Amino acid sequence: MFSSLKGYLTCFNSEFVVRIVTTMKVKQTNTSLMSVLMWTFTFLYTARTEEILRAMTEKIPRTEVYTLVGHPAQLPCDITTEFSNDEVALVLWYNNKSPSPLYSLDARRGSLRNSRHWRSDEMASRAYFNIKDIPAYLALDPVTEDDEGVFTCRVDFYKSRTRYQEVGVNLIVLPSKPVIRDETGQAQQSLIGPYNEGDTLSLSCEVFGGNPQPNVTWWRESVLLDNSMEIKTSSTVRNILKIPSLQRHDLMAAFICEASNNDLTSPFSTSVTVDMNFRPLEVHLVEEGLHLSAGKPAEIECYTAGSRPPATISWWKGNVRLMTAKSVVSVNGNATTSILTFTPSLEDNGVYLSCAAENRHYYYQQQLISTYYVAKCTYAPQVFLRLGSKLRHSHIQEGNDVYFECNIRSNPTATYIGWTFKGQEIFTNTTLGIIVSNQTLVLQKVQLTNRGHYTCIATNSEGRGESNSVFLRVQYAPICEPNQEYIYRTGLDEPVPVTCKLRSDPPDVLYSWSFNNSYDNYEVFTFTSKGTTSVATYTPKSKYEFGTLVCIGTNSVGMQQSPCTFEIIPAGIPEPVRNCSFINQTDDGIGLECIEGYDGGLKQQFYVEVQEALNGRLILNISSQSPWFSIKNLPSGSSFTFKIYSFNTQGKSEPVVFQGKTLQALGSRANQGTKWTIPINAILTALVSILAVLIVIAVCAVFILKIRLMKKKDERETRNNKMHCSNCEWKGSTTIESDSKDSLEEKCPDVIPDVKYLEVPFSSIEKNSEPTKTSIQEVTKDSFSATTINGQSKKPFQNYMQETVT
Repeated sequence: MFSSLKGYLTCFNSEFVVRIVTTMKVKQTNTSLMSVLMWTFTFLYTARTEEILRAMTEKIPRTEVYTLVGHPAQLPCDITTEFSNDEVALVLWYNNKSPSPLYSLDARRGSLRNSRHWRSDEMASRAYFNIKDIPAYLALDPVTEDDEGVFTCRVDFYKSRTRYQEVGVNLIVLPSKPVIRDETGQAQQSLIGPYNEGDTLSLSCEVFGGNPQPNVTWWRESVLLDNSMEIKTSSTVRNILKIPSLQRHDLMAAFICEASNNDLTSPFSTSVTVDMNFRPLEVHLVEEGLHLSAGKPAEIECYTAGSRPPATISWWKGNVRLMTAKSVVSVNGNATTSILTFTPSLEDNGVYLSCAAENRHYYYQQQLISTYYVAKCTYAPQVFLRLGSKLRHSHIQEGNDVYFECNIRSNPTATYIGWTFKGQEIFTNTTLGIIVSNQTLVLQKVQLTNRGHYTCIATNSEGRGESNSVFLRVQYAPICEPNQEYIYRTGLDEPVPVTCKLRSDPPDVLYSWSFNNSYDNYEVFTFTSKGTTSVATYTPKSKYEFGTLVCIGTNSVGMQQSPCTFEIIPAGIPEPVRNCSFINQTDDGIGLECIEGYDGGLKQQFYVEVQEALNGRLILNISSQSPWFSIKNLPSGSSFTFKIYSFNTQGKSEPVVFQGKTLQALGSRANQGTKWTIPINAILTALVSILAVLIVIAVCAVFILKIRLMKKKDERETRNNKMHCSNCEWKGSTTIESDSKDSLEEKCPDVIPDVKYLEVPFSSIEKNSEPTKTSIQEVTKDSFSATTINGQSKKPFQNYMQETVT
């Protein structure tokens, strides 16, 4: 057994032995057991015996730290070395609740600044060993209830002996924040209420936890109201505040509950502010200088004070509530002024006006009422217009007599009465049958011109009154509607619809149509009618059936006195279009837009012919219902001739001709720049013609030149033979003349020096060059013989060669 213990202990180093001994000392382990273990360790580790004994017998220094749960704490630990050449190797922190380290700082693999920190799980997020300050300390943030106890700091040095230090952590447990509850048990804070004046206020304050037990008190600002408290449970303390009757001075009073169990921290407190409702104390009307006039707004004031929240003021006219008032509250909210904007009518004479003030949040609803009597109310004339009582409005016809009655109600009495027709004032005019008699208007033998709206006006000192508008409906026989079409054009066997529009009251009209000209007169039955419009369809069969169509309408008043006549004339070809212009011009299309001319009395259409501008070839023909064309798929950069026609069943108009061209394509314009372009056919024709002319001229020139050269050669040979016979001694001589001639004949046998030669100006054939004049030069025999062989005088020979055409 002893050997087993020895083998187990040999697994630990001397530092672990010191740690075990220290832990046993801290935990106050049994002395006998500790002695046995110490003798065993001494036997196995004799080299560290002195250090172990010192750890057992030396008193460890202790520091006390006081803190609160939830607050930070600093646990000091001295890590300064005794020797200048010594350094800290390892720092370990323990507490009396666990033999395992809670925190370590390991500098054995480097310097103290680069040491490694290790924390246990319970210290992972709230512990840090600060080695920058002196002394160093273990920071705990926050401190929990479990931290209360003794912490041990162990510092190992490379050379000095291990140092131990104890820190006692003493915790103060603060109570919870006080909770204020009302009489219903509901938690309250900040503003409570509102309470009515005279109500009883009952508030309880509860505090939970705290060690030692806290004191709970009630305060009003700095005045202590109640310090009595009761222990509800072992961890709960309560204090109840009661105020029998709240008064106006208790408005917005702050009641504070405080809880405290130490002198280190400020007491915990919770406060509530009491809100209250007050009833109105007074209300009255402002009656001075009040005058009411019907139709004119007047302002009446009602004042109340003493209510909280501000009182609501209501206005009443008899038993009817008025809603046109606006209220203004004073800055302090104590007084309210209500201004009623009241527009009286003539029925408001003698009525009572009252205002009432009330606080709808106050359980005691008290109303203070003040009344005001409206003695007199003036107003502008109230006018009502109607037809005479014996007249029936729907049966007034031309020739009847009509009169209007104007009823006026005003205070004071109206001073002026007038009449208007269609917005214009009218006066008595017996010629026109108009008679104005005070409040009556008479119209004798009304006509269609009397049809319209009539009003009556009256004026007094309060203003001007105008009656309702009465429309006088005068029924009349049909008449023709102005501004309608009276001339129609058509062709043979072409039906034409002729529209006849009438004015009629009543609008139920019976129509009759007839045809009339110098050849015939008959009734037309092919027509349709609806209301005041009738459409007759007429088809002329021969040239003798053009003439006049007559339309006559009849209603309950009578027959139309002046019939409507419509002329039917032969239709013609349409007029040409006008004001044509190009629109949407592109590289492959052109748009045309024109204004159509007269259609000749028939429906017309339009078409356009597109031709090439150079040869007149037709490439496109488009028709349209309107003079607008969109021509596509045209070659770019080309010119065209456009001919636009109008046509109907009678024929077509003269064409409108104009020129246009498509835009150059973008690629072509970029390559050609600003070069002048000519159609390819025209260029080829011009080149072939010019080439043919040049060939003919060249052939003729060569032929003529050849003939002349042959003649000159014959003459030269004859002359040379004569010279040879007369000067035989020249043979074998070295004279300049003989040698020159022989050599010349051998080299240029066709050259005759004594003959004049012709220069042919070929330069005139080239394009854009000026022709040169033909020159004739003579080369004589003497000038030739003067030329030396050795080249001392070569100019005559060179000129000769230049003047000879080869």
